[in-house]
Amino acid sequence: MTDTEMIGGPISKGVVLANLLDHEDTFLAAHQHDQLWDIFVEIGRAWGNIANDSASIKSSWREFVHAKTSEPPSYIGEYVNAISVVQELVRLYGHEDAFHKLFFANGIPEGPPVTRLAHAKVYVIDEFIRMQTVAGGFKGFAQPASLNYKGYVGGSRYNETPRVRAYTPKGSGQ
Repeated sequence: MTDTEMIGGPISKGVVLANLLDHEDTFLAAHQHDQLWDIFVEIGRAWGNIANDSASIKSSWREFVHAKTSEPPSYIGEYVNAISVVQELVRLYGHEDAFHKLFFANGIPEGPPVTRLAHAKVYVIDEFIRMQTVAGGFKGFAQPASLNYKGYVGGSRYNETPRVRAYTPKGSGQ
């Protein structure tokens, strides 16, 4: 395989329309949520920007997936497709190599996503990466990682502790 050849097998290379994949299911089963979470965790592992396998942002991720599947346009078809593609890649390349190839060397051609692999990358992986970065992953790219970002709203909305620091003007003595 050359660096420009698209990875995957018959599932990944299956040709589809560029628009959202429709699916007959109206909800994701628990095992499908778990499989999607595994994909999300691998994003954090690949970049090393969130500790504890992304556990700190799992509730935000759940809300994100719920929002993408509870109202039209539903991403259920895209999520089920991504699960199938990832399963095939893991079978072909092994767990670690499959995710490395998917994230960094997938060989997907430029343009609209017209294969199942391209759909998985554009509609699921890339969106999970954006969600992970916005939900706190951006903090892990700065060193030291314990930087205190002024004004950053973090954590779940169900926290009982304040989510942001109170502003204290310089020279106020507080």
